[in-house]
Amino acid sequence: MSFPRARTLFWVSWLLASLLSIAWAIATPVAASPDEPAHMVKAASVVRGQFVGEPSSLGHIVQVPNYVAVTHAETCFAFKPGVTADCVDALAGDGGAIVDSTTTAGLYNPVYYLLVGWPSLIFGTEFGLYAMRAMSAVLFSLFLALTVVTVSGWRRPALPLAALAVATAPMLLFLGGSVNPNAVETSATLAAFAGMLGVVLHPSRSLLAQRSMIVLAGSVVAANTRGLSMLWVFLAIALPLVLASWAEIRELLRQRPVQWAIGGTAVGVGFALVWLLRSNSLTAAVELEDNFQTFPGVGTHPIAGFLMTLRDTFGYAQGMIGNFGWLDTPAPLGVYFIWSVLCGAILLAGFAVLRGRRAVFAAALAACFFLLPPVIQGAYITGGGIIWQGRYNLPLFAMAVLGVVAVISAGIRAEGAAARSVLLRLGLIVWLLWAIAQFASFADAMRRYAVGAGGAWKQLLTAPDWAPPGGTLPWLAVFAVLVCATAWLGWSAGRRLDAAAPPAAPGTPTDTPSSAPHVMRPPSGPDAAAELTPAGTGL
Repeated sequence: MSFPRARTLFWVSWLLASLLSIAWAIATPVAASPDEPAHMVKAASVVRGQFVGEPSSLGHIVQVPNYVAVTHAETCFAFKPGVTADCVDALAGDGGAIVDSTTTAGLYNPVYYLLVGWPSLIFGTEFGLYAMRAMSAVLFSLFLALTVVTVSGWRRPALPLAALAVATAPMLLFLGGSVNPNAVETSATLAAFAGMLGVVLHPSRSLLAQRSMIVLAGSVVAANTRGLSMLWVFLAIALPLVLASWAEIRELLRQRPVQWAIGGTAVGVGFALVWLLRSNSLTAAVELEDNFQTFPGVGTHPIAGFLMTLRDTFGYAQGMIGNFGWLDTPAPLGVYFIWSVLCGAILLAGFAVLRGRRAVFAAALAACFFLLPPVIQGAYITGGGIIWQGRYNLPLFAMAVLGVVAVISAGIRAEGAAARSVLLRLGLIVWLLWAIAQFASFADAMRRYAVGAGGAWKQLLTAPDWAPPGGTLPWLAVFAVLVCATAWLGWSAGRRLDAAAPPAAPGTPTDTPSSAPHVMRPPSGPDAAAELTPAGTGL
């Protein structure tokens, strides 16, 4: 299959990512993702004009439909891996009746909830909950597709596209199919980061406006998802500039699309900052008396909090790769092994081949990934306790994986048939492992809710205690088809785009960017010639 235009690749990527996350949304019981009842109540209240609600000892009081409010009582299986989802009682009373409920997300930025909560205005049954999940999946997948189409415009995108597969861990697709801002935060941040990498690593006059608008859209949406998101957005924009000289940065700042992107990002981030400061959502648990959220570790010294979080880095990584439900359903051990091998290979390759600014860039990404969570937890622990979870680090993880592979790929010359064959086989292996791990995670999570953790696979297929709408076997089959199609199309797109890329011009540096401004240089050399490839067309 070929992708004659970037527009086609965008739509195909958006569709497949949406379907994968929607499959998770349907195969996961209602209220079976982290804090989802609170997020569902928040979304349903925000679209009804209640941006915060009235504070109470149980959270902020709001008015939402009954079928949304009762999700708080539908978590009988949480933290009990042996309990199946059929423990949930049927809804009593009128599901569409407006009732009082509470949400611990009352102070959170309302933008994400406005975008995903509107189906609750239309539906008066549990179907509205699945519709909200679907909206979150579509929004998450939109920015993932924008990242794909951005990467496809790079000179040799096959390895970076495979890196996107590694960045899209099973946990990310699971969160994408739940009412939770984590996945949208991650994909929007990644889209902004990929846009910046394209501007700096693969300058193109015709693609500058498109990439600038992707940076703008990703930055604004990401900044308005969670309290820490503005930090990730700052890193997504600032770190790629390590790869550019001061002269190149000055040249960038003269370009009108870049100026528009800067202005729009400032407005969007400004709104997020104002909301954060006025709502006090990050420090409410520390500064408000009788707060409804209490966490262990209050009073611990910041240095102790830093060291504790650093020590548990790889434990938190488990929740970043795959720990489903209420973080009580770990992925199969083989999934962690696959991601450990792939991430270890990326890290070792970066240390082995990168030099100059590219080495500094990769080291900065690694330092942020490993050190920022301990710094954040250390700063918070004395007054607020231990709050960090592995999924909070997904934006940094995705940026680190894509960023290191991007600079490695930009320095590779694979002009011979043998070298190209090795890279193609490497990409195929990555996509194959990705598909296996994704399906194993999906199937094992479904088994946990259908027959209990460690339950019989035969019972899952023939007589489960609980089943998603449509049954277990159809959704296992659908997900298997989707992951296989995604893996094949991802590898095929990278192979064809790499084959269409022009060879590196003699003398082209492969280790450091040029020292002269090059954003608007005439179309000559490999990067400018890439504008003529199929991937270089606009959306």
